Amino acid sequence: MSDYLEHNEQTKVSNWKKFVRKNLLLHLIPNTILNTIVPYFAFKAQNSVHLFSGEQNLARFLLPMSLLLPFMITLDILKKIKLLQNSGSINYKVDEKISGYPFILKKAGLNGLYSIAVVFTIMLVLHFSFPKNHDFGITPSAVCAGLLAGLYSITFFYLAIRRFKNDAVTYFPFENTCHSERSEGSTQS
Repeated sequence: MSDYLEHNEQTKVSNWKKFVRKNLLLHLIPNTILNTIVPYFAFKAQNSVHLFSGEQNLARFLLPMSLLLPFMITLDILKKIKLLQNSGSINYKVDEKISGYPFILKKAGLNGLYSIAVVFTIMLVLHFSFPKNHDFGITPSAVCAGLLAGLYSITFFYLAIRRFKNDAVTYFPFENTCHSERSEGSTQS
C-alpha cells in the first residue's frame, strides 16, 4: 500500500511540473509573437511611431496590453490551479479564501492595475524625456511590445503560482500519516 501512495505522490509532483511547463509555453509563445506582429503591421502603415500622438501610437498598444494581459494570465492560471487542486492532481490543499472566485478576480484585477500604472508612469517619463514628436521607429516599437508581452507572460505566470504556493499548505498525506504513526509507535514502545 505504501508503494502505491509513494507512486501517487510522485505522479502529483510530476503533474505539477508538467502543468508549469505546458502553461508557461502556452502563455509565452503566442503572447510574444502576436504582440510583436500586430503592432508591427499596424505601425508599418504609417511612417513614424510616436508615444502618445498619431493614429497608431505606442500607447494604443501598450496600455491595453498592460491591463489585460496580466489580468488574463493571472485569472487563467489561478483557475487552472483551482481545478487541479479540486481534482486532487496536485499536492496542495488550499484554504477556502484562495479557492473562491472573488480571490481570483481580486488578484487578477490588482495585477492588471499595478502593471498598467507602472507602464503608464514609465511612458510619461519617456514622453517628457524625449523631444516633442520623437519617432521611436517601427521595428523597435513592435519588438518592445512583443518583449513586454513576453515579460508579462513569464512574470504574471510565476506571480500567480507564487501567490498560490504562499497561501497554500503543502499537503503530503503519505508522509504525515507515516510520521504520525511512527511517532505514536515510538511513544508506545
